[in-house]
Amino acid sequence: MQFAKNRLLLLGQRMLLLVVLYSFCRFLFLLFNLAYFSEVPTSSLLKDFIAGIRFDLSAIIISNIVFIALHFNPLRFFYSRYYQLSLKIIFLAVNIPLLLFSFIDFCLFRFSAKHATSDAFKIMSFGEDFINTVPGMILDFWYVLVVFILTVFLLVYAYQKIKPAASAAANNTHQPFFIVRNIVFSVVAIAGVVTGFRGGIQYKPISIISASRYGSSKDVALILNTPFTILKTLGKNHLTEMTFFSEEEAEKISPLVHHYNGDEKFRNLNVVVIVMESFGNEYIGGMNHDRGYTPFLDSLMKESLVFPRAFANGKRSIEGIPSIVAGIPSLMAEPFITSSYSENSITSLASLLRKKRYFTSFYHGGTNGTMGFDNFVHLAGFESYYGRREYRNEKDFDGNWGIYDEPFLQNFAKQLNGMKQPFFSVVFTLSSHHPYSIPEDLKNRFRKGTLPIHQSIQYADYSLKKFFEAASQMSFFDSTLFVITADHTALSEYPFYQGKVGMYSVPILYYRHHSSLKGTSQLTTQHIDILPSILDYLHYDEPFFSFGQSVFDSTADHFAMNFLNDTYQMIDGGFSLTLDTVKNNFLCRYVSDSLLHVNLLEKDTLVVQKLERKAKAFIQNYNSSLVENKMTIDKLTGKNIPGKNGIGQDKK
Repeated sequence: MQFAKNRLLLLGQRMLLLVVLYSFCRFLFLLFNLAYFSEVPTSSLLKDFIAGIRFDLSAIIISNIVFIALHFNPLRFFYSRYYQLSLKIIFLAVNIPLLLFSFIDFCLFRFSAKHATSDAFKIMSFGEDFINTVPGMILDFWYVLVVFILTVFLLVYAYQKIKPAASAAANNTHQPFFIVRNIVFSVVAIAGVVTGFRGGIQYKPISIISASRYGSSKDVALILNTPFTILKTLGKNHLTEMTFFSEEEAEKISPLVHHYNGDEKFRNLNVVVIVMESFGNEYIGGMNHDRGYTPFLDSLMKESLVFPRAFANGKRSIEGIPSIVAGIPSLMAEPFITSSYSENSITSLASLLRKKRYFTSFYHGGTNGTMGFDNFVHLAGFESYYGRREYRNEKDFDGNWGIYDEPFLQNFAKQLNGMKQPFFSVVFTLSSHHPYSIPEDLKNRFRKGTLPIHQSIQYADYSLKKFFEAASQMSFFDSTLFVITADHTALSEYPFYQGKVGMYSVPILYYRHHSSLKGTSQLTTQHIDILPSILDYLHYDEPFFSFGQSVFDSTADHFAMNFLNDTYQMIDGGFSLTLDTVKNNFLCRYVSDSLLHVNLLEKDTLVVQKLERKAKAFIQNYNSSLVENKMTIDKLTGKNIPGKNGIGQDKK
């Protein structure tokens, strides 16, 4: 019996070492992101640690399955020096990289509010950004690297202490009694491995969304671990078509086809969309009773049509740009740009306005290839991409991401002034991205805030001011519609903006000099509404595909949709409904319950039914549109869609 007991006991001890390691990583994750979990009660934190062991075991067994299988070798060679050395190499080769991803996630979670998934490998492969930014990341988070190195040393040291008994191989294991016992123990061990691999004995193996059973969205972040979220999303970038309604009914509830048949003639105004990096509402004074870091944007908001209840459709730049430019929300584990659907035919502002003889261009001061933006811009139908390479002045390079905002926006204004009108152009800033670079001669101009990002937000706002000062003197200015928003939110210190609603809260405002576009609207809107809103404002007179709704359409149903950790969120009318795989989970009225403490699921059943119906129709249309590659009006008109001339929603 000693032979089998020692072999399987050895495996158990080595697995226990990994369980302790994962719990230690969870503690460090909590420590490095303590502000995010400040509202979670201590009792809940303890429950999260206990619940997390289930997900830890699953990740440990899945990633170490080869290492585990090799422990079932019944031969004496198992105890040889070379066999044990091979096991050690496999153990460290598998678990040190996963440990590294966990430590990297300690820092990245501050920005994304989610654990890394398998798409991180694809995102890191774009351009030279990964190489350019690694030195800065190491300098800023050097203490994380130090703790990682110490943890690796402890892991290696502890593994070396777990050795097979010296006399194990010499025991007599060929007697029938010992053989039977070996078989019994092996069967039990295999059953345990299979159960742990699946995360329990339930019908289906546990997934990311399974963590939502144990608590709120913040609990989920602590329960999960990075190796689990990476492993569970490998090769899982395919959507499943869902059928909650007939196609006709889904189209009525959440229209995909729009046709603004007004009597007014199309007006060929220039359109400029300005996307401010990481410019969440938390930093904007005009959104927070003048408590902020954006004096110019605050002043511009007084002359614009502003939507305080505006939300991003994703948490990363690679998710924000498709939402803003092409109206494609991020409702799957992988960004559209890196997904298997990135080759789909899509509808974008560029492709639609080119039909009206607009010149279309996209400007981003980052290194060409950043996040795959240049490829996506080509897919979206832009005629011109202007990046760091085209800027051709490395004196303005920030040493990390690309060209500083002020000179790049000044150059952008000059470029616009030389364009043939009408034009449609998008510019995406970058200085308010980590590591928040500011030119040396301007650093003392901006006050330090309570977060590292605050100075760079002021610099970006200053750069925006200088752009408008320059543009206002140019010939195109008065005939241009400006739309200003942010790609996503970033670092946060206030509880509401750390919650599942506030973490998506971004500015969306429409500005045109000497126009009636002024005021504040409490209508709920989102990034994907920008496309139809611009077209509606221009009196676009052809049918087009869009997941969003125009903010100028009083007949439309306005809401916002987000997706995080396999959970959908529908925001509408001051309410937020969380859907656990389209099953009711949590309803809150965030306008009065900013910390989202009170679940109104049982109290406001009519609201739940209304929001759930809209969410299911939206999800059905989203999934089928991507899976069937029907994201253009040409591909959709073959469907039996009700409306004028067989085409969906008409605006009278």
